[in-house]
Amino acid sequence: MKNKCIYQERYLEHQSRKIESLKGKKEETSFEKNTNFEVKQKLENFLELITNRRSQRQFNMIPISNSELFYIRKAIQLTPSSCNRQAIYIIDTDKDFAESMLVGGKGWINKANKIFLVFADRKAYKSPSEKLFMPYLDAGFVSQNVYLMCETLNIGCCFVNPNMINENIEIFENKYGDDIFCGALVIGNYNEKANTPPIRDIKEVQRLWI
Repeated sequence: MKNKCIYQERYLEHQSRKIESLKGKKEETSFEKNTNFEVKQKLENFLELITNRRSQRQFNMIPISNSELFYIRKAIQLTPSSCNRQAIYIIDTDKDFAESMLVGGKGWINKANKIFLVFADRKAYKSPSEKLFMPYLDAGFVSQNVYLMCETLNIGCCFVNPNMINENIEIFENKYGDDIFCGALVIGNYNEKANTPPIRDIKEVQRLWI
């Protein structure tokens, strides 16, 4: 019940800020407008970051430091979420156990430095229809933030889908409870970066509604 109240408070705060924003009342903050050069530099830096991002599947045994883990957790903390729920959390799990449970990642996820199971607190989502897709949307936001933070730290990252081997579903649920399992984030140091994936033409990004 306590967590449910927290999510309700966050939702109501989100609604209040949304109403104020629509009235034209902005949060007070101090900033200076960037010059064209600064804007261009920021754009280039960001495009370089997302261009270099990979789904890494080969790792070495060099540990990830506590300071690096701090920044990864910070990236999760600052992730946007539907109605400001902030309901996504991670569990650092045993690598062999994760590989035995999940359909994806066979033969490589147990070689990573860390495997984080990504969960959504079920109490944060009210209606049955919300539970069908919103947790996975919020987990997707988290995963992208982790990907970009890992790229910044020169750490490999890969998302593994939440499909589980049928005969192990009950074992998994008994171990991790009733919250919504949204997938796994596999992270680790590496010697060689994954190959550049094929990228679709930018003309394919947007389609006309006919």
